[in-house]
Amino acid sequence: MKILTVSQIRAAEEDAVKSGIFSFMELMENAAEKSADYLIKNVLNKNDKICVVCGKGNNGGDGLVTAYILSNGGYDVSVVFPFGKPMSFPANEFLGYCDYLNEIEEIPEKCDVLIDALFGIGFDRPLDSIASSVIDKMNGISAKKIAIDIPSGVFADKKQNGNAFFADITLTFIALKPCFVLPPFNENCGKAEVIDIGVPIKEFAYKTIDGYSKPKRRKNAHKGDFGRALLITGCYGMAGAQILCAKAALSSGAGIVKSFVCDKNYTAFLSSVPEAVTVPVGTYQNGAMQISENQLFPEIAAADSVVIGCGIGRTKEAEEIVNMALSNISVPTVIDADGLNALSLNIELLRRKRASVIITPHEGEMAKLCGVSAQEIRQNRAEYAKKFAVTYEVTVVLKGANTIVATPDGRVYFNTTGNPGMATGGSGDVLAGIIGACLAAGEEANEAAKNAVYMHGLAGDNALKKYSMEGLLPSDIINELKTL
Repeated sequence: MKILTVSQIRAAEEDAVKSGIFSFMELMENAAEKSADYLIKNVLNKNDKICVVCGKGNNGGDGLVTAYILSNGGYDVSVVFPFGKPMSFPANEFLGYCDYLNEIEEIPEKCDVLIDALFGIGFDRPLDSIASSVIDKMNGISAKKIAIDIPSGVFADKKQNGNAFFADITLTFIALKPCFVLPPFNENCGKAEVIDIGVPIKEFAYKTIDGYSKPKRRKNAHKGDFGRALLITGCYGMAGAQILCAKAALSSGAGIVKSFVCDKNYTAFLSSVPEAVTVPVGTYQNGAMQISENQLFPEIAAADSVVIGCGIGRTKEAEEIVNMALSNISVPTVIDADGLNALSLNIELLRRKRASVIITPHEGEMAKLCGVSAQEIRQNRAEYAKKFAVTYEVTVVLKGANTIVATPDGRVYFNTTGNPGMATGGSGDVLAGIIGACLAAGEEANEAAKNAVYMHGLAGDNALKKYSMEGLLPSDIINELKTL
C-alpha cells in the first residue's frame, strides 16, 4: 500500500476534481457511502446504538453523511455537534440531512458504537481545552470506537505529542497517512482500513510491505541450491543468541548454516542445533571468541551470506572480529546487535564494503550509529533510516513497531506484520537469521530485508494465536517460520 502525506492527499483530490472524475460533494458522498458499507458489513449489529460526533469541517461532513446513510438503513443513530454544525464546503451542503437525524446535545454516557468525525487530516494545531475535554469524554466511553479518516487530535504528518482519540478501527480514505505507521500516533489508529473512493494516486511518500516471496524449489534441488549462511555470532554467556539465529536461518530455508562456536558454548549449541555445521574456536578469558584470520577468511570465501554480531559481546576482541570480517567480506552481509556497536566505533568500514550490507538496528543502536539520541531517532525514524541508507549505500532495517526498511536509492517501506509480544530479547537474533537465509538463497538485499521482516512479523502474529502476548517467545516465532 502507498502512504501519502497531507499535501499529496489534497493534490490527488484536486486532480480528481479538475479532471472531472468527481466533484468535491461526490467525493464526500462516496467516502460516506463506502464507510457506511464497511461498518454494516464488518462492525455493526442491527440493534446497536450508534453515536456520531461531528466537527465543523469536512471530517464532520463525512460523519454527517455517514450517519444519514446508516439512519436510512434502519440503524439507531444519534449525532452530536460539540462545536456547531459543519460550515466548510462541501460539508455545509449536506446540512439538510440533519432534519432526518436524531440530533442530541451531548455525547451520551453509553452507546455501542462511537464514531469520531471531529477533526480530519487538516488538523495541525494543539487542541484547546474544550476540544481536549470532548476527546477525553469520547475516550472514556466503553464502546466500539471508529475514526473517520483519522482519529481526532492526530497530526497526519507531524511527529508531535498531544491528546487524541483512540480508535479501535480507523476508516481512512484514498491511502494511509504517515501517522498510521509512525509514533506516537500509530497507537491511536487501531486497525487501519483503507477505503478506496476512486481517487487516482500519482505521488506517494512511502510504501508498506504487504507480503513475501520464497524461491520455488525444484524437484531435483539440493542443499547447495539454497545457499550457505555463515554466522559469526555468540560469545561465552550468549549462546542463546547464536542458537536462535542459527535455528531461524535453518527454518527460513538456508541450505547450509555454518556457525563459529566458542568451546564454552559448544555443547549447548550442538545439542540445540544439530542441523548446523560448526567451526569450533577457543574462548578468551573475557568470554570473547578466539577467531584467527586463518579460520575466518576461508569460511567467508565459501559462504553465500554472512550474519555478524548477534551476541558476540562488546569486547575489544569482538570489535577486532567485526573489523577483520567487514574488511574482507565480499558476499551479502547482515550486521546486527553487538556487530553494530563495533561498527559505530569505525563507521567508515561501510564505505570500504565489497558487497551489499544490511544493518538491523533498534532505535538505541541507530542513535549510536548516527550520533544522536534515541529520542531523536524515535521522533524521526523514517528520515534517519533513509539518510543513513543513502549516505552509506546500505539497506537499513530499523526495528520496532512497523519496522522500517530503507534502501540505498532512498525508498522507505513500513512492515505491516508483527505485534508487541515480539518485544523481547532474542527476537532480533531471529530476524537476523531470517535475513541471512534470504540472502544465502540469492535474494537481492532490499528484497531479502523486506521479505524477512514480513515473515518475522507474520510468524509472530501466528504465534500470538496460540500464546499470550506476554508469553510469546522468540523460539515460538521460529516454530511458526516452519509453517509459512
